[in-house]
Parts: sequence; C-alpha cells; structure tokens
Amino acid sequence: MRFIFNIIILVVLFFASCSSPDTVTNNANSTDVDSSFKWIQGKYIVIHDLSGFYYEEWFKVDNNNYRGTGYFLTRDCVDTILSIKMRLMHEKEKTTLFYDVKDSAVNKETEFTLTKGENNIYVFENPFRDFPSIMQYKIIGDSVIEVTERGFEKNKEKVVEYRATKIN
Repeated sequence: MRFIFNIIILVVLFFASCSSPDTVTNNANSTDVDSSFKWIQGKYIVIHDLSGFYYEEWFKVDNNNYRGTGYFLTRDCVDTILSIKMRLMHEKEKTTLFYDVKDSAVNKETEFTLTKGENNIYVFENPFRDFPSIMQYKIIGDSVIEVTERGFEKNKEKVVEYRATKIN
C-alpha cells in the first residue's frame, strides 16, 4: 500500500513542473487557472531504479480545468503496475487536485487543496490523510521538480523526497 501512496504523490509532483515565478493564490478574485497552471500540460517521467518508471500526461480541458492520466510501468515496460486518473479544478474559492487510483481499496477520488503557490513552491494539503497529508513541489529550472511528501505512518512522522522530469 505504501508503494501506491508513493506513486500517487508522484502524480501531484508533476503539477509544479516548468513554472514561471508567477504567484498562485486561492482568492475570490482569481478566476482563471490558465494563467497560473498552464505549465501542467505535457508529459512527465520519474524513473525508479529497481521497479520501473512512472509516466504521466496532462491536457487542458478549459480555462479552469486540466485532466491527466498516469501509469506506473515495470522496468521492461511489459506490465502496468498502477494507473491513475487525475484532474485539477480551479474554482473562485479554491484550487483542488483530485486523483483516482484504478482498483484502489478506497474506490473514490482523493483531493488535496492548494494552500500555497508562490516563488516556485506549490503546497497541496489534505489534513484528513495520514500519509501523505502535505505535498510540496519546488520548481528547479525548466524541467525538474523537487517533491517533498510529509505526513504520519504508524504514528511516526514520515518525509519522502524525490525528483521528476518533464519530457516535453
């Protein structure tokens, strides 16, 4: 199960890719996600040395919505270990990331709310989850994202860090 949560976090990781130093805020005056999240469109990859790699693609639905799909594949690209459907939705009062893991035990979307989006750092939170409950994405250059996942697992604080690369 830990493996699935790590993959889900990779999904969110890709939200922070290739951003300009624009500021994202969750205020009532912000009505168009396009200007803040246009960088989300594209293809991304995270390579795991032992188990395989994660591939993800995002596309724009309209000015306030993006959809994505993700797949974790074995190293030889023969088997799909995990598939995920994702969406980013911007409303007047908040920006929310949803993900739905195929065949997960939960069988419903999980959501994280954007709580910070400035200076190339994006933080999504869900205080009702153990791990991860906080996901931070830091933009490094045009094609690398540094991700930090925080939360609790078995009543102990847990922190996981990794990097993802935009491939187009």
